[in-house]
Amino acid sequence: MVTTTLPTRPLAPPPARSRTGDDVLAVAWAPGAAPPREVRVRPEVLERLRTVPDAAGRPLLGDPAGVPVVVDPALPRHPGFEVRRVPPR
Repeated sequence: MVTTTLPTRPLAPPPARSRTGDDVLAVAWAPGAAPPREVRVRPEVLERLRTVPDAAGRPLLGDPAGVPVVVDPALPRHPGFEVRRVPPR
């Protein structure tokens, strides 16, 4: 199992940015939804996310702490990711 992190809030994308990172962050931080606990992605989605920079040009994934990302090859090919949320109290 591979674990990494996403930023805690989505950032405004630069014009040439891949939509993969935008899609994952939009689902993870959907208005009205519980906060994300972790994001599970297929290996090929992780590779796409590693190539997506944030607005400052840094990689989208990695430290400092954010939302953990776990590689799960058993996920369906579409959409290729799943957001697990903090349970209600």
